[in-house]
Amino acid sequence: MKKFALVIGHNPRGKGAYSENLKLSEYNYWKNVCDEINEIDDSIDIYSREAKKYYIEEMKPVVAEINNHNYDLVLELHFNSSDNNQANGCECLIHSGNKITKEISKDFLLALNKEYKIRIRGVIEISNSKVRGGYGICNTKPDYILIEPFFGTNEESKKFEDVKKTAKFLVEFLKNI
Repeated sequence: MKKFALVIGHNPRGKGAYSENLKLSEYNYWKNVCDEINEIDDSIDIYSREAKKYYIEEMKPVVAEINNHNYDLVLELHFNSSDNNQANGCECLIHSGNKITKEISKDFLLALNKEYKIRIRGVIEISNSKVRGGYGICNTKPDYILIEPFFGTNEESKKFEDVKKTAKFLVEFLKNI
């Protein structure tokens, strides 16, 4: 059986972007989704960053713990935002040159497009841990993908209001890898 982990983007202190459409921050949205995932499949490990002064201080213990396990895949959960409320679509960030996560990311984006009718922005390859979102991507042993399925600042985010549906979507996607 494959082993998966999820990392909730941000934390209770630094909650990330806020979606007026969802009336939730990134952290609160994904915390709610992960609570539902626990109800569906408690074999998926869920990590949350403890609030510290700096991002890397928050990520180091999470990455260290992840590296103690033999996960087949880790997803870090975020949503995008922009000053331009017309910005839309879904994207994934991966470690540069990782063919496995590139293929999984493409499959994830296609599944999102099929289920939610979200425009595919593509896969962004990261090669430096100092780049936005890069610490987990570049410092974990298991394959690691940072997902941004939608823009919280765009009306499209309303397609993700049903956290149970999002949770089921993620669990089913992981089961089919």
